[in-house]
Amino acid sequence: MTAQANKADQLFAGVKVLAVARVIAAPFAAMQLALNGADVLTIENPEEGDSQRNSEWRPEWMGMGRAFLAFNLNKRSMTLAINTPEGQEIFRRLAKDADVIIENLRTGGMAKYGLAYEDIRKINPRIIYCSVTGYGQTGPKARDAGIDDAIQAASGMMSLTGTPESGPLKTGTTVVDFCSGYVSAFTIAGALYQRTRTGVGQAIDLSMMEVAMTMIGGEVTRAATSGDIPPLVGNGNGRGRYISNSFRCKEGHIMIAARADNLRNRFFRAIDRTDIPQDPRFSTPEVARQHLDELNAEVEKTMLTRTASEWETYLNEKGLPAMRVLSLAEAIKHPQIAARKFLHTFPAEPGLPGLPSHTVPSAPYRFSVSSTAVERHAPRLGEHTDTVLKDLGYTQEQIAKLREQKTV
Repeated sequence: MTAQANKADQLFAGVKVLAVARVIAAPFAAMQLALNGADVLTIENPEEGDSQRNSEWRPEWMGMGRAFLAFNLNKRSMTLAINTPEGQEIFRRLAKDADVIIENLRTGGMAKYGLAYEDIRKINPRIIYCSVTGYGQTGPKARDAGIDDAIQAASGMMSLTGTPESGPLKTGTTVVDFCSGYVSAFTIAGALYQRTRTGVGQAIDLSMMEVAMTMIGGEVTRAATSGDIPPLVGNGNGRGRYISNSFRCKEGHIMIAARADNLRNRFFRAIDRTDIPQDPRFSTPEVARQHLDELNAEVEKTMLTRTASEWETYLNEKGLPAMRVLSLAEAIKHPQIAARKFLHTFPAEPGLPGLPSHTVPSAPYRFSVSSTAVERHAPRLGEHTDTVLKDLGYTQEQIAKLREQKTV
């Protein structure tokens, strides 16, 4: 991954994207296109911009919150009030020459402004129009607000995570947002490929609730087919998953995932505890599940004899999936991350007060031929507004008037 990619080699070179995208799912999707050469213009409200600009931020960062910095690489920003007739006209002019529109307003939001797929396709039948919403464009919850936390609850995902003591838990980060972003990028890429054969664009209706349910597809199938209600699952409990737990060591914790019989047997041999499966309490999977706390206690006795780092090295050499539980501060400094050059650091730029040097994740994949690149940091609010308007033929006087009217 290079700082400057050969544009001709990039997957989406020449593809123009308009993103009416806020928070995470849709901006993350648009960034996947931008990392691979697409010209992504994010459309933001002139008054405040994307709410992520002010999320987990410092005042001196001038509206460049950490989440915004992470999910808006390689994009341009234009301020535009699409709730005004003038703003809508500018958007249509941009859309006429665009390849993709991605938006995540509440269902009906773009239609209210006369900018829905059916409106845009009249002026650009080749447009790929991806709408990302909590519940989809149809159904009784179509117009309800949906963000990751609520979707984890609605999809049944939260009902699988936790313990009887904790009750249902959401994941530590917004996993449905990110997965929805990847699914959106995949569907847009597929629609662009289809367009090369038909010459016609199409609309994409993406439901985050349905994405979440595909992420737990095995349990959905179980519930829908047999009516079984999966139990809450934390570390080392439920669904017969043993050994699958984090264990205290002499120093630190280690996560061991030896769920299958062959891995469990290899694990017991590796730690010189073949006595454990001989114990009547743990002799069969059915019996062991009834004594998981006791089983985990026996394993932990042995884990406490070495540090987590020592166990990780030893067990990995034995072909067992085991990893020391790292803090995020440790994970970002892991030699594997450094070797893959996954993190990209932007230095502080002279003449741009407020934004310090900062480090962001890049793309988690590599192509043998195509190039993927982090080329520029997330844009400041409206940084490219004047340039875009001039490209549309607006004069400096007209731009000044639009700004005075708060259209841009």
